Amino acid sequence: MKKILKRLLIILSVTVLLLIGAVAVIANLFEDRIGRALTQTINNQLTAELTVQGFDITLFRSFPSLSANLKGVRLEDTAGAPLLEAETIGFRFGLLSLFKSSLEIGSVVVDKGQLRILIDKQGRGNYDILKPGEEEASSEATNIDLTSAELRQVAISYTDQSQRQQIEGVVQSALFSGAFSNTAFELESEAQIQFEFADLDGIRYLPGKAVSYDVELAVDLEAGTYALQRGALEVEGNAFKVDGTVENWETGTYFDLYATAEDGNLAGVLALLPATYASQLQGFSSKGRFAFDAIVKGQYNKQQQPEVRVEFSLEDGRLSSDLLEQPLKDVSLQAVFTNGKYRNAKSSIFRLDQFKGYFNRELIEMTAQVSNFEEPDIRFFLNGVLPLESAYGLLGKPAITEGSGEVEFQDVRIEGRYKDMINPSRIGRVSAEGMLEFDDAGLVIGEEALLLDRGRLQLEGNRLSIEGLRLEGAGSDITFDGTAFNLLPVLFADSLNSSRAQLEFDARLSGRSLDIDRLMGALTFSAEAEADAPATQEDLAPEEQEPQALFLGFLNGTFDANIEALNYQKIEGEDFQGKLAFRANTMNVLGEIKAFGGQISLDGEVNFEAAPVLEARMACQNLEVSTLFEQADNFGQEVLTHRHLKGQLDTKVAIYAYWDEQGNFLMDRLRVLAGIGISDGTLQGLEMLQDFSDFVHIRDLREINFVDMQNFLEIRNRRLYLPVMFIRSNALNLTISGEHSFDNEIGYYLKVNAGQVLADRFRKHDPSLKPKPARQSGFFNLYYAMLGTLDDYNITAAKQRVREDFERSEFRKREIQRALEQEFGIVELIEEPENWKDIPEFDHDTYDPQEEEYLDFEVGGR
Repeated sequence: MKKILKRLLIILSVTVLLLIGAVAVIANLFEDRIGRALTQTINNQLTAELTVQGFDITLFRSFPSLSANLKGVRLEDTAGAPLLEAETIGFRFGLLSLFKSSLEIGSVVVDKGQLRILIDKQGRGNYDILKPGEEEASSEATNIDLTSAELRQVAISYTDQSQRQQIEGVVQSALFSGAFSNTAFELESEAQIQFEFADLDGIRYLPGKAVSYDVELAVDLEAGTYALQRGALEVEGNAFKVDGTVENWETGTYFDLYATAEDGNLAGVLALLPATYASQLQGFSSKGRFAFDAIVKGQYNKQQQPEVRVEFSLEDGRLSSDLLEQPLKDVSLQAVFTNGKYRNAKSSIFRLDQFKGYFNRELIEMTAQVSNFEEPDIRFFLNGVLPLESAYGLLGKPAITEGSGEVEFQDVRIEGRYKDMINPSRIGRVSAEGMLEFDDAGLVIGEEALLLDRGRLQLEGNRLSIEGLRLEGAGSDITFDGTAFNLLPVLFADSLNSSRAQLEFDARLSGRSLDIDRLMGALTFSAEAEADAPATQEDLAPEEQEPQALFLGFLNGTFDANIEALNYQKIEGEDFQGKLAFRANTMNVLGEIKAFGGQISLDGEVNFEAAPVLEARMACQNLEVSTLFEQADNFGQEVLTHRHLKGQLDTKVAIYAYWDEQGNFLMDRLRVLAGIGISDGTLQGLEMLQDFSDFVHIRDLREINFVDMQNFLEIRNRRLYLPVMFIRSNALNLTISGEHSFDNEIGYYLKVNAGQVLADRFRKHDPSLKPKPARQSGFFNLYYAMLGTLDDYNITAAKQRVREDFERSEFRKREIQRALEQEFGIVELIEEPENWKDIPEFDHDTYDPQEEEYLDFEVGGR
């Protein structure tokens, strides 16, 4: 028996294989005929051109049916543009159709394609490409009697200019089945669609949302009715039951649809809201007794829209979100949306009634209403306590990682039209009142913890009063008091600030300490983290996707500041008294501060436009040079540092600094003008001076004391320019000029009193380090040029070159002086002693290039 069964199995297997092989061979023989028949049948019914790049027949993927596959399909619309493009369109038919006079096609599959539907302003569709009447079939005609159709990965682009509708998305899979050739049939369909967006009458819906459905309809094409027998709709995983009918009338389309969700979720409702509102509530979901009911009833055409009413409620619920550390508990709410009496945007109303919930056992209550969606009129009320420990994420700043304390909202009420709220000239028409009180309200931003220890904000119309708002953290302890106007226009301003809203204020800033770089660093870190966060721009129109305007651009007012101690990086100051003024993205600083052991007067302006610019003026008295160099990190160089210099400095400095749009400092454009005077100065341990040990005492060069010295300096084109100046010291008296690049290329020119130097070789070292007398107490002067880099330079005797550079640098000195006097007024100079003058402006003797130069030799550098 086993042998018989085994033989039968072998025979059956061989038979099936032979049949399949035979069918495959036969299909291959009929391939050309089928291809011609299909394209002929389709083209006979179309006014547009259908082009196909290739054709084949497959058996195994569609067994037991055959699939005739058109490859590289392109179907034109009424204007000759692509209506449908697809990698493959497969027509399936039975095996016996091969032996009949016509093919009987029962299903079609469109795979990896794109469908573009366009309806113009006159209501004419680009898909109207079927020929009127019926074409007479040929002997090779194909009978297309579809009972199913399938779409796989087909991108859909639908635009109806007459109704202001546009839909973009991808049909990941869709199946339609029914007796489509009949005028009345049952249609079953299910689909998974990934929407890019759906714009309806200028309002964007479903941005980036996943939608699926499973429906059964009774279709009557003659009567134009579509009745739902079974309907299930799912949006972002939230299910709705749908019921009702749709009818095509001569005057339009009539809807009578109902949707319910007895076991629903708030997330499903939020997904259906317009993107402008849904984006603000993205990620919220609920648990509890949730009820949802919606109705769409009435005729839709160019003149009218159907009635739309949506109601949902939540009882004994919880609201959760990624933005909340803990859920909002015991939530109850009722909400209603209706398009109103006239069934349009102008008569539409959204109302949120009796919202209540508990944050960490603290009650919060809210009501809201938005009416007239064309020109929204807003009614908003909020009362309760917001614990930042749970709710800091609502601030929408990714850099904020922790919260503590509370913010209490006391009867905050705002009523008025939205267009008045965003317009500073119309904000007076808005009614606003209420109070915010801070109780140890803290936020952790990056690595900094900021605490609003106490204080309150009182809102009265357009006036915001700030009372004792104390900020602690990031090395700062400051208190704000004052008044501000236009808070609502600033809060509601768009990214381009098209209404030109500005927060006008007059405030006082006082405190014990202010760490500028740490405090600004925390705020900057917050802005950078927000910019680096993943963007969710599906719901934004193109004009709304511009970068956020810099917050300082909204400020227009003055802080009267009194700070006991402040610092920026290593720079420390105390007793700052002055003003901080903000105007149109520009900050002005004017004040006095004690720093570096002396007194500094500040007058600066920073423009925070796309490419920031700093212009500052500083007048300094009795600064300790070593402290200045140490706290300023030696101004970014290591040649002359705080270890080398001592003395008292008086200076007037003008600074012009620039940044690019990305915030990178433009060193090439930096310009600094300075008039400096140093008294009781000491220069010690400077390695460059030790190369002069051939003609001065080396012990004297280790520590040089010099008397009052003043000169003008300039930084430009990445170079420090030192105009000609006289230095009287214990080691030697000299005149020097030169320049030093930021790449450490140097060019210094010196004139030395050779008589004093030679005389000192026969004297003992002077331990008192008294400066030499300012006289020409020798037979001649020596002239040297120090050229090269800091690591490789030569010292060369060069009288003519030195005197020529002295003459050029004297001109530069006068130019710097004139520029400084435009900023500060008269700037005094300490002149070279009369018996030492041979700088060109004082020396009237004619220079003879043939004059003998003494002691011509070179001393190699390091």
